[in-house]
Amino acid sequence: MEELQNKVPCREEQLNDLFNLLGEDDECLPCSIFISGSMATGKTLCVNSVLLTLNYKYVVIDCIECYTPKIMFESILSGLEDEETEVKCETLMDLTNNLNRLQETQIGYEPVVIVFDRAERLRSMDHNIMSTFLRLQELCNLNICTIFITHLVYENFYFKMGVREPIKLFFPNYNKEELFKIIFLHQKSFIRHLLVTYEVDDEIKQELEKPELFANFLNAFLSVFYRPCRDLIELQHMACVNFIKYCEPIIRNEINASDLSKLWRHISPILKTSLELLYLRISNSNPTKPSPGKENSDSGSISNHNFENTLKEELTSTKTFAQSFELPYYAKFLLIASYLASYNPPKEDKRLFMKHHGKQRKRLQQVRAKAKITEKLNTQLGPKVFTLDRLLAIFYAILEEKIGLTSNLLAQIATLVELKLIAGSKEIDLDTAKYKCIVGYDFIAAVAQTVGFNVRKYLYDFM
Repeated sequence: MEELQNKVPCREEQLNDLFNLLGEDDECLPCSIFISGSMATGKTLCVNSVLLTLNYKYVVIDCIECYTPKIMFESILSGLEDEETEVKCETLMDLTNNLNRLQETQIGYEPVVIVFDRAERLRSMDHNIMSTFLRLQELCNLNICTIFITHLVYENFYFKMGVREPIKLFFPNYNKEELFKIIFLHQKSFIRHLLVTYEVDDEIKQELEKPELFANFLNAFLSVFYRPCRDLIELQHMACVNFIKYCEPIIRNEINASDLSKLWRHISPILKTSLELLYLRISNSNPTKPSPGKENSDSGSISNHNFENTLKEELTSTKTFAQSFELPYYAKFLLIASYLASYNPPKEDKRLFMKHHGKQRKRLQQVRAKAKITEKLNTQLGPKVFTLDRLLAIFYAILEEKIGLTSNLLAQIATLVELKLIAGSKEIDLDTAKYKCIVGYDFIAAVAQTVGFNVRKYLYDFM
C-alpha cells in the first residue's frame, strides 16, 4: 500500500476507499461506482493503479475513442478476451450474451471490472446504454463491476426511468501544499528540460540541481498561479515554461542562486505576464533571448526583447488566437449565430436555416442583384444590427442539440459583450436589446472549426 501511495501521492483517502469497495478477489464486487471530480485530480490514475495492484481482469474504455455503441461493445469484449479474436457485437443483448460466455473460461468467481473514462460522453448515446451498464451485474453471470470516471456530477446524467444508483466517490481539487508536493517530485525532469535549452558549466549545474532552488521557485510560482488555476497538468506546463525564465539570470551569473529577494523581483513580473497565457499554450519561441525581469535593467536588452510585445506579435495571427480562445461550447455557437445574424439579410433566414422552406423562385430583380455581388457583399459592407430574439432563433437552428433557454445561456451573451466580441448592451432585454457582431470572417471561421461547423454554408454571400 505504501508503494502505491508513493506512486499516486496525496490520494491516500481515495485509494483506501477504492480498496475497500473492490475488496478481495473472493468477495462480490459492487454493481457500479461513479467517480467524479475536476480534471487532473488523479481519478483515472488511482483506478488503474488499484486494479493493477489487485491483479483483476479489467478493461478501460475511453468514451471519446469509442464514439459509437458498436465500437464500445467490441472494445469491451476484445479487452476482456484472453486471446486476440475478432469480435462482432452490435447490441446490448449481444454484449450480455458474450459476457456470459466468458464465465465458461473463468476460474471460480474471478472479478471483472469495466472502466468508462470520460463517461460524460455516454450522455450523447442512447439512454438505455448507461442505465444498462449501471446494472450490468444483474444481467450477467459474472462478478462484474462498472466504474464511471467523469468531471461531471451524477445529477448531470439524465435517465428517462429509474435506475440503480451507483456508489459515488468524489475527488477534490489538490490544495496548495499537495500541488507543491506533486510538482516537486518532477524536479529532475524540469532540470533536464532546462539543460536541453541552455549549455551550462558544471558549477552552475550543481547550483541549478539543488532542491532548495526549485522549492523557492515553486513557492513563488504557486503564490501567483494557485488562485486562478487548480489544474495540475496546466500548472506543470506553466511551471516548466517559467522555471527557465527563473534560472536565466543564474546561468548568466547576474544573480546568485541563494539571493531569493533578487530572484523574486526578477520572476514576479514574468509570472504576472504569464497569467495571460494560461491555457493558451503559447510561449516565447526564442528562449535564448533575455527575459524582462527587473534585474535585467540594461536598456539595450529591454529594447531587444520585450516579453509583452512578443506576446502581442504571436497573438496577431487571427487563426491562432481564435482557436486558442477558450469560450464555452454554447458561447461559441452564440458567437457564430451573432455573426450570421449580422451578415445575412433577415428575409433570408427562413431559406438559410429551415430545412423545409419551400421552393425559391428566381425573380429578375434577384438575378440582377446577384450579378452585382462583387459590389455588394454583405461580408464586405460591415455588420448589421440584429435583435436578441433573432440571435436565439439562429442559435437554435444551427445547434444540433436540444437545450432549454436558461439564465446561464443568456449570461453567456453578456460575456461575449464583455469580451468585445459582440457590441451591444450587457443588459438582457428580450424586447429592446440589439447587438452587432464585431469580429471578422477569419476569426469566426477559426472558432467554427473548433466545433466542426461550416460557416460558409449559412452565409447568403456564398449561396
